Amino acid sequence: MLALWPFFLLQLVLAFPQKRGNDPQEKYLVSSLPGLYDNIAKSDIPLMFAGQLELYPENDTHYFFWKYVDHNKIPENNKRTMFWFNGGPGCSSMDGALLEAGPFRVNKDEKVVYNKGSWHKATDIVFVDQPSGTGFSYGEDYSHTLDQIGWNFVTFLDRYYKVFPEDLGNDIYLAGESYAGQYIPYVAKHILERNKRVGDKEPQYNLKSLMIGNGYVSPNEQGLSYVPFLYQAGVLNEKNPLWGRILAQQEKCQKIVNHIDANWDDAAINDYEADNTECEKLLSMALDSTLDLEAPDSERCYNMYDYSKKDSYPQCGSNWPYELLFVTPFLRQKEVMAQLNLIKQKQWHECTSSVSSHLRERESAPSVHLLPKLLEEVPIMFFNGNLDIICNYIGTENFIGKLKWGGQKGFTEKQADWIHNGETAGYIKMERNLTFVNVFNSSHMVPYDLPEISRALIDLATGNYDLKEQEDTDQKQKKAFVTYPLGQRNGKQPEPEDSDKTSPITKPAPVDEEPDKTAPITKPAPVDEAPTGAPKAPQASASAEPLPESPAATSSAITRLIQLFVICILIWGIYVLYASYKSRPSSIIKTGPSGKKKNVQWADQLRRFQEDDEEFQQQKSQGFFSKTINKWKGTDPQGSYAPPGQYVENIELGETRATQDSEVADFVIDSDEEEGHSQPSHQV
Repeated sequence: MLALWPFFLLQLVLAFPQKRGNDPQEKYLVSSLPGLYDNIAKSDIPLMFAGQLELYPENDTHYFFWKYVDHNKIPENNKRTMFWFNGGPGCSSMDGALLEAGPFRVNKDEKVVYNKGSWHKATDIVFVDQPSGTGFSYGEDYSHTLDQIGWNFVTFLDRYYKVFPEDLGNDIYLAGESYAGQYIPYVAKHILERNKRVGDKEPQYNLKSLMIGNGYVSPNEQGLSYVPFLYQAGVLNEKNPLWGRILAQQEKCQKIVNHIDANWDDAAINDYEADNTECEKLLSMALDSTLDLEAPDSERCYNMYDYSKKDSYPQCGSNWPYELLFVTPFLRQKEVMAQLNLIKQKQWHECTSSVSSHLRERESAPSVHLLPKLLEEVPIMFFNGNLDIICNYIGTENFIGKLKWGGQKGFTEKQADWIHNGETAGYIKMERNLTFVNVFNSSHMVPYDLPEISRALIDLATGNYDLKEQEDTDQKQKKAFVTYPLGQRNGKQPEPEDSDKTSPITKPAPVDEEPDKTAPITKPAPVDEAPTGAPKAPQASASAEPLPESPAATSSAITRLIQLFVICILIWGIYVLYASYKSRPSSIIKTGPSGKKKNVQWADQLRRFQEDDEEFQQQKSQGFFSKTINKWKGTDPQGSYAPPGQYVENIELGETRATQDSEVADFVIDSDEEEGHSQPSHQV
């Protein structure tokens, strides 16, 4: 009877299965990546989830997401979820995850290394490939309008919160860059409409702030800014042989913008506004006119995303950032695709031209028209790297200057300096729920150039800053927004080295000089206000209370101890049964005349029993605990580490399951590997 106890214990365990078997998050857990445990400290490894989340089974639409959660949250990082989009249209948000705001960068060995300025330290962050066909996302149908994109993302949120219900009460921050300046306002519009539609019947989606970096928001107005920007930067001047042609094209663009301004309140979507062809020609003309044929092949053209750099022609920035050479093969590794839990493994492309070609922009009003109404309900921040040409800060300030919101047009107050960690990081304009930040010494991809400084944009958006008065060069008092390194709001703030650093510069520096430092920012509503009201820009506030620790880790440890105990008992029981079996006669046929028993066995039986005896003797020589340890070592060959955290009790460690792109619209970087596109075009 003693030998049957292990089987009773086994039945007891099976009668009370662990929760993780029914946990919808389990299949999205990411437990390993190339270089994760070799290059990154255990304390810096975030809790990660990734996969292709089904939106519409009828057309097989799946959106890929990659979520990062910090195990050691600072008090300010309390109940926040940020959703990040890159632009294109059709460019993957894995650019944002692995080149900008995520916790990892990819090195030349195609392994991850740590990004000390990761935004996941200030907010849970989810990078989403959308719309369908972008990056690892897929489906049978493409999105054709911006409203459709907004609607589909709300559907994504519906599905996301079923998998992560603990995030449902979190404040939502929508962030991204470039063509996300079109995506984000439309997504915000549909979230707010959804909240009104469901009322009290379902939980509200707590939209708190929009953060748009180098956004493509008012296409023609921003196209009109190329020549003034490049002139102030010293890239273009009257001596250029094509100067006359450039000015003639500038005049054509100006007439279109004047027509748009005169008919701004038209409810209809006008072709002359939806068509940005004439104004966008200015960028190509400017880049062509500054071509240096005597320079090395890799330095003949200005980088349209950072004019302080050069690139080959006609790429003019499409080869940048250079780390993309590492990201692409990294995401195409079978091991990585398996660890990211891909249902459908597809070859990753940074940008997919078919997404852009199916998006009929003339059926959607530019997102700038949505801003006044959105600002009544949610704060919006525009931040610009001051070295970017394609979505430069002058264009952003120009469309804001014409925008009427909160009863007034444009900003009415002077800009203020942004001081981060004792140094001038840019300048800010903040008024009536709208913030503009000009970030000095940064490009089209601000977090790529300045990871730690860019993370402080979240502090500006959430009110986690100080307001100080300081003297300018004319000995007049002026306001400054002061932010600090992560978690050091109440720490000592070093003063700027000299007063010259705190005076904002309103134009880009010539390429042979140190670039000027200019940039505005927006501030979101306080956390305790209703998301569908008309929140005011938050004031600087104290840090939030620290989050209570979850008992998950303790529960998991107890569960594993019980499992270990049961396994040990089972092994012992098997040992007892086997020993008992070996101690009896192996085969008794009959008793002969001599009174002796005859033992009859086949030769192959003898060999088998001999092998059993040898195996048993080998096990016996190992000892009970050695055998238990050896049994316990039977783990997943791909690695079974999962970082500790509140999810750990629901983690089942095991082998990751894996199963085995008309005319392209302007402003898309086509992958060199896509068919039918030998020349790269522009990405926003």
